[in-house]
Amino acid sequence: MKETTLKFHIHFPVKPYLHKFLTHKFGEVFEYSRTSVLSPVIKSVLTESVSSELSGFQEEMYYEVIIPSNYFNKNSISFSAEKAFQFNKDVDHLFREELYQFMVLNHEIYDIKFRTSFRDYLAKFDITENDVKYETLLKQFQRNHRQNDEQRTSTVS
Repeated sequence: MKETTLKFHIHFPVKPYLHKFLTHKFGEVFEYSRTSVLSPVIKSVLTESVSSELSGFQEEMYYEVIIPSNYFNKNSISFSAEKAFQFNKDVDHLFREELYQFMVLNHEIYDIKFRTSFRDYLAKFDITENDVKYETLLKQFQRNHRQNDEQRTSTVS
């Protein structure tokens, strides 16, 4: 008789733009593997304490993650609503970091304007102004980019 492997399915609540980002990068359903960029986010949400507050989203969307049973057997897992929302917060950080790196690299290497790279990146994932406020993302980028420039200048001096 063949032994079946149990798998646990977790549906994390995510904002629409993050659902598009995750689906495009990792597929409709993500199966946990240690080598994926998303794995540290999942591991920290499932095994560490979180500081995320519960908050509802205008539109309920969920991203499915499959966790093999051997992961549950090897790690001390706890799950709560706060941890589910922490996943959204951590993926948002991953999304913004990747977006801003894309913008900076395109500017530094190819002399492409930041806004052009910004629009191209969001178009790649079919993320619209209805999904996330573009102005909010751009303002955060400008704040972070100025800070990084100031840090680079101060370390060179």
